[in-house]
Amino acid sequence: MREWRVPGLAIAVVKGDAVVYARGFGVRETGKPEPITPETRFAMASNSKAFTATALGLLVDEKKLGWDDAVCEKLPAFQLQDPAATRALTIRDLLCHRVGLGTWQGDLIWYGSDRSIPEVLERVRELPPDFGFRDRYAYCNLTFLAAGELLAKVSGETWASFVERRLFHPLAMTRSSTSVRALEGVADVARPHTLIEGKIAAIPYRNLDNCGPAGGINSCVLDWSQWMRAQLNDGMLGDARVIPSAVIQETQAPQNLVRPTSMRQKSLFPSSHFFAYGLGWFMQDYLGRMVLSHGGGMDGMLSLTVLVPEEKLGVVVLTNFDEQELYRAIPFRVVDAFLKAEARDWSGELLLLRQESEARSKESASKAPEDAFTPRPTLDLARYAGTYRNGALGEARIELADGTLRLAVERNIGLRAVLTPRDGDLFEAAWADPFFKTSPVPFRIDGTGRPAEFRFSVRPDFVDPMEYIFIREP
Repeated sequence: MREWRVPGLAIAVVKGDAVVYARGFGVRETGKPEPITPETRFAMASNSKAFTATALGLLVDEKKLGWDDAVCEKLPAFQLQDPAATRALTIRDLLCHRVGLGTWQGDLIWYGSDRSIPEVLERVRELPPDFGFRDRYAYCNLTFLAAGELLAKVSGETWASFVERRLFHPLAMTRSSTSVRALEGVADVARPHTLIEGKIAAIPYRNLDNCGPAGGINSCVLDWSQWMRAQLNDGMLGDARVIPSAVIQETQAPQNLVRPTSMRQKSLFPSSHFFAYGLGWFMQDYLGRMVLSHGGGMDGMLSLTVLVPEEKLGVVVLTNFDEQELYRAIPFRVVDAFLKAEARDWSGELLLLRQESEARSKESASKAPEDAFTPRPTLDLARYAGTYRNGALGEARIELADGTLRLAVERNIGLRAVLTPRDGDLFEAAWADPFFKTSPVPFRIDGTGRPAEFRFSVRPDFVDPMEYIFIREP
């Protein structure tokens, strides 16, 4: 933990139908003494996706829908840009990342915005796909939002209510919730931490209510152990059937190959021959066993669940710092120990990879030429001011105030920034949301010498790699 600078973490291990280890390490918030315990709540983020898939599976088991039912028949408001893809889209497609949108593409529509889930989904049709429909795997949060809305349409209750009633309650997950608002007044809650100007700083929880089906669950390792027990025992919790066997089998079956396999994956998992995605779960072969896993990442928190069904082994690690990979190292070190594999320094390997990457970034930055003069825009600053629009994100206004250009994108207070001139028509936006950091903002000047458009992306490494183009309105 010291090498990775992680303030606190919690871990639980399930073997068979029992919790064999559960412990907290470190503190809930840096600089404060309150310790992490097995009951400390963390944001589970994308670990929530398996709950959404399983919840829909309960409706499939009740014959209220089918995995391969057309989405447009039950949720006509959700449309992809390609009408043919919209007509062909199935519930299964929503849950295995193969609709053609790129990884995290379009997440800025909801990330930090005040839009509701229906408002977010209305704008998905404005996103040009990166790939062909069902062409390949690309991680997509937006389709899980659609899955949650479809569940609500069919069941007659909200995603949050359904998950709490049909899964949390029978699993005795009494400390778990579907909204950050439920953490208000709760004492044993971990505080998220991130790097701000090179220093670890505690930050507020981000409200993920408009992304609940993709990442809204909060929990602790003791509660999460109940979920792992059911997943490892074909839906049983002790002598009680909580999840139908058919739902466990379908969600844990490979649905979509993850390709191409990166060199990093190959070096970390030399014994693995395939990587795939099921319905809410990643999967791979590892040391001759099928391994299911899913991570969760949000501002200031990272987590990982790893299951080895053949061994009835499950590990979950929750952490409260987002610039580290200790959360990945610990689960696989535990799996290796139970499989009696050769001891491997997962933390050391991942730390070395990160240090090498950071060194390359620093070297690249040091080679960048320094400005020998004060950057000057090609036009008077007032010429850049005006109203611009993007189909997905909506209206953006640029105003000149006290000699400074200020950008504000509607419905998202984090997407407000001072535009600092960098080189000609290139500016830099320092976003109001510190987690968004900064973005280059280039303008295109048309043939009349008028700024016609600008573009930016926000945190391609974590938030949304899509480049949004804003066209100037007349």
